[in-house]
Amino acid sequence: GSARLETFRGAGGSLADRFFHHQLLPISLAEIAKPKKSDLDKLIKFGEFPEPFISKHLEKSSRWRLQYVDGLIREDILDFEKVHDFKKMQLTLELLRQRVGSPISYKSIADDVAASPNTIKRYIEILEALFIIFRVSPYSKNIARSLLKEPKIYFFDTGMVEGDDGVKFENHVAMSLLKSLKIEQETSGIVSELMYLRTKDKKEIDFCRVKKGEIYDAIEVKFSGDNIAKNIKYFKERYPISMKQLVKNLRVERIEDGVEVRNGFEFLKEL
Repeated sequence: GSARLETFRGAGGSLADRFFHHQLLPISLAEIAKPKKSDLDKLIKFGEFPEPFISKHLEKSSRWRLQYVDGLIREDILDFEKVHDFKKMQLTLELLRQRVGSPISYKSIADDVAASPNTIKRYIEILEALFIIFRVSPYSKNIARSLLKEPKIYFFDTGMVEGDDGVKFENHVAMSLLKSLKIEQETSGIVSELMYLRTKDKKEIDFCRVKKGEIYDAIEVKFSGDNIAKNIKYFKERYPISMKQLVKNLRVERIEDGVEVRNGFEFLKEL
């Protein structure tokens, strides 16, 4: 539904220590009763919001999302924050849809939009506050030569992503991992984050789950292919981190050289 934040602003006095905060995130495979592989395909194709997922028709899904995006920009964003240039905000959102899973340079987007990097950063902060996108930052503790900048951007709704099936699958995995960490944090009180690994020489692993500041495991996402990624081998040789390679189209799961090679469907339904 709407993410109108003025509701919180006008809610009156503080309710600190008198409620539990809970984020209701989109549908994940783990919460579907008796999930089938076709359900994962639907989530990637139609997105994780209930209306398009249940509709099962691409035309209805596209029409719903077009109205949804238009409503987000014209109503929620403009109501939440006075954006002086509507077209630049819209263009920023469109560029982010095309750059899912890649480290984001505020300056690069600013050059494309003809705005300042600070303006682009503010636009992204607004999109985050309205639960349209979320940032995955690079982990740096105990990882030599890690970049401390350039987060990656993902969408809460995979249907917003413009890219091939591999990019959309990665976005769905990111949303599902984030959701599982949020649930764990809200139910157990364990502080956890979704981050990624990247060195200055551009060796990268898509995600790592961090609890209490320490990496729990690192996860590389592939749409197909059985071979273990070179970057996983690089990090495995240098750091004592549990490694997983998640492959959507994988026939047989295995453990090879200490790396768990997992079927995407099996892994996601267990989150």
